[in-house]
Amino acid sequence: MIQEGQTAPDFALPGVEGGEPALYELFRPIGAGNAVLLWFAPATFLPTATAELCAIRDAGWHDLPGLEVWALSMDSIYAAAAYADRYDLPMALLGDASSAASYYGVQYDEWEGHYGPPKRAVFLVGTDWDVAFVWSCADAFEASDPSPVELVAPHVQARFAAADMEVSIDYDAFTPP
Repeated sequence: MIQEGQTAPDFALPGVEGGEPALYELFRPIGAGNAVLLWFAPATFLPTATAELCAIRDAGWHDLPGLEVWALSMDSIYAAAAYADRYDLPMALLGDASSAASYYGVQYDEWEGHYGPPKRAVFLVGTDWDVAFVWSCADAFEASDPSPVELVAPHVQARFAAADMEVSIDYDAFTPP
């Protein structure tokens, strides 16, 4: 797995933001002087990842000048668009058929009958390609305490003074009955 201080691997994936499909190439925001928060999850509609992405949405990190938030899962951009609509997620959602997860070393061999999806993982990639924060969890359904949003928040605020540090995760709100 890529560690803090290492150079982030570049990748290009299809994605969707605001209902518009596009190709997302990591070198583009980095080259434009933006940091990128990569939020990996094996699938859309995963309760733990949904709680975390909703917390990021509520904190407004996607609107911080100089920061892009990309959520990556094994699902198609069509599933991602439905997911974004359902939870009002304003960040880019990318379809990773295992390439980026493999580059970052956060790929399951098998998960829920699927081969090669991303694990739940977070990477904050700085404008110099340096990985500034890393978090990963082997159990996709584990309600992490503290949450990865709470753990990455100080790193986001260190780069973006306007970042809202009042992040709260309600995993129970997204747990199926």
